[in-house]
Amino acid sequence: MPVKRERSRRKHREPHNLNVGRANEDDRETLYALWDEWVERESPVPSWVEGAREGTRAQIDVAISSGCAVIAEERGDVLGFACGVVKGRRTGDLTELYVRPKARRRGIGRALVRAVVVALRERGVASVTGGVGPENAAARSFYESAGFEAVELRLVGDAEVLERRLAERPGQRRHE
Repeated sequence: MPVKRERSRRKHREPHNLNVGRANEDDRETLYALWDEWVERESPVPSWVEGAREGTRAQIDVAISSGCAVIAEERGDVLGFACGVVKGRRTGDLTELYVRPKARRRGIGRALVRAVVVALRERGVASVTGGVGPENAAARSFYESAGFEAVELRLVGDAEVLERRLAERPGQRRHE
């Protein structure tokens, strides 16, 4: 599902004819489509996450309206996007980052994240948070090389399994 853009009106140029700049209202459907592509191809939404599509679209809308959504394109081809939102008086959150597989390992992710960080800093943000699945070693390495540090590990468990296991005495674990 190639996403093409008719115009190029991006703020600053990156190497290799790459344009990275702020997304606007005209880009909304393109960002939605890129998120859908990412979920379909690479990262299905876990069963325990409710309303992910609607919630993500709402976050994209907030990022666009606050000037913290960015898009990367080259010769009219959209290669990726990133979004950030202000979460507190001095904290922002990198809510989305997706670079299409064919465009990876060219510095596009770095350019997108940098543009989001600049936009968040313009709004008074001093710290930026972000999340990544623990199994996504490539993304974790990318974020750590950019300067993010792991500060929390969130755990998820099936309620039925948790209830059953927590009812057992320590060391009494049955084989399932």
